[in-house]
Amino acid sequence: MKEFTEKILQTLKSNGYPEKRVSLPTDKMFEVAESKGFSFNDVLKALKDEHKVESKIGPDKIVFSPEAAAPAMNPEEMMKQAQEMMAKMDPEELRKIQDMILNMSPEEKEQMMKKAKDFGML
Repeated sequence: MKEFTEKILQTLKSNGYPEKRVSLPTDKMFEVAESKGFSFNDVLKALKDEHKVESKIGPDKIVFSPEAAAPAMNPEEMMKQAQEMMAKMDPEELRKIQDMILNMSPEEKEQMMKKAKDFGML
């Protein structure tokens, strides 16, 4: 699947990505992925997770664009906002969030920590 993903990235770049949004034919992309034994949805997920490529599937074409950047907010503002939100939660809501975090897989926890680092929180 990695080779197929790289081929898509090369095609996108040769058509002006990331400066431009690029579209490719929906049916053809799903057919090629299936012929190679891949789920095209898994390929799209890999493009998003590993290369920050967003995709919007339409009936005729898939539009690829760079992942939208998070709005700029300094870490202190983010922490303050998070604390304010938590202060407004009832104990049951806080418990549900704690349970959700405790029940995350190691991969999910790692991804959450990565996002926190990307936002400058860690």
